[in-house]
Amino acid sequence: MTVHLQRAVKGAAAAEVRWLENISRRVVWVDVDETVRRGALSAEASGVIAHAADTAREKALPLIMAVGSSGADIVEGVAALHGWGLAAKAIAKCSGYVPIITVVTGPAVSGPALLIGLSDIVIMTNESYAFVTGPTMVAEFTGVVISNDELGGSDIHAKQSGVAHLVVADRQTAFAEVEHVLSFLPDNVNEIATPTLT
Repeated sequence: MTVHLQRAVKGAAAAEVRWLENISRRVVWVDVDETVRRGALSAEASGVIAHAADTAREKALPLIMAVGSSGADIVEGVAALHGWGLAAKAIAKCSGYVPIITVVTGPAVSGPALLIGLSDIVIMTNESYAFVTGPTMVAEFTGVVISNDELGGSDIHAKQSGVAHLVVADRQTAFAEVEHVLSFLPDNVNEIATPTLT
């Protein structure tokens, strides 16, 4: 059974308590959809993320985030940045208490790039990338022309920065890997993981 945490919120973020049938587990699932205004995070969308993180902590459930985001919604200005700060604070409170798994499905630019540093496990799709400041700023400040992939592609984060724990072909494979990883972890720090035969 799926329980939506917030409905009718404008923006790219949606959250729900979801039952993962393959592993018989409940999780709090956040999806930041890059097809909605490039995943721009409005104050309301960031509120959805913060509420999801608070729910994960209160219910002692793993927090799973699928992220494809261009960062804070520049139309909203400071309000969007404030919203993002509240979301980051709520996610940080989950750290060390419930597993935090982030799947980067597209861009993770600016604040969302910092989000992956708060995660216990990061899974990136081949086409995804993550950085705080993009190629345009790098070129303006250093004169070095660099691509998204060279600056923060999944390969860079898997082999050089160490941020990505796993790189997969697509969203579907990533979500299967989330279930695989969760099969080794308890819901929270107060539980013991169920032994798994390998």
